[in-house]
Amino acid sequence: MFYQLNRRRKAKEDAEKPFWISYSDLMTACMTLFLVVMAVEIVSLEKQFGTQEAKVRNELIQTCYEELNTEAKKSFPIINLEYAKSESISIDLGAIVNFVKRDFRISSEGVDFLRTYVPSVVHSLKSPACSKYIRRIIVEGYTDTDGNYLPNLSLSQRRSAEVVCSLSNEIKSSIQMSSEDLNSIRDLFLVGGFSFNSYKPSKAENRRVVLKLEFWQLNEKEKFNSTVKYKVDISNKDFGKCPQY
Repeated sequence: MFYQLNRRRKAKEDAEKPFWISYSDLMTACMTLFLVVMAVEIVSLEKQFGTQEAKVRNELIQTCYEELNTEAKKSFPIINLEYAKSESISIDLGAIVNFVKRDFRISSEGVDFLRTYVPSVVHSLKSPACSKYIRRIIVEGYTDTDGNYLPNLSLSQRRSAEVVCSLSNEIKSSIQMSSEDLNSIRDLFLVGGFSFNSYKPSKAENRRVVLKLEFWQLNEKEKFNSTVKYKVDISNKDFGKCPQY
């Protein structure tokens, strides 16, 4: 008797259990599915937008290179430009800025050439194609393979610095630099040096200087500005005098 009563109660309880999921469970499942679909769509859009933005950046830098190269071929055929696929543009200043062995001084012809060519680069960098992503210009000095590493590194840095110094109006030249160009050079140019890097066929060719134009990566400039706590204002700094070695 007790066994039959227990079976009836159990059957009744089983009958009362819902066969279909509740309305709230259904809504939860739908919401979860909706969020998954939205997440996938957002990732897809971000990837598509990033790819499109990267394409525009690459096209702008390519156009910038073509503008610089066209100007060089037209007015400065001694200049040689190399393009490193949306990363940088290297400008070899040519034999006119090559140095005598163990020396860092630039000839008067070289000074006049730099005062003519560098402003043309600065002006080109203000074009829409160049200005959006240009970060800085590194003046890279090189030496030949004679001598030891550290003395040559110091010599290469002096050669780089001499290129920038040659643009100062305190250096005797028939070509004067405008204050606007000097301010742009002050803001953009950095000096670097290399001892035994990037060999050329002859030692004379290795005693040279290269302008390396570097560009911001996507969103890199915004991230950089947001993370820098202390920004140095150099707008009140004059171009200055060249150091005496």
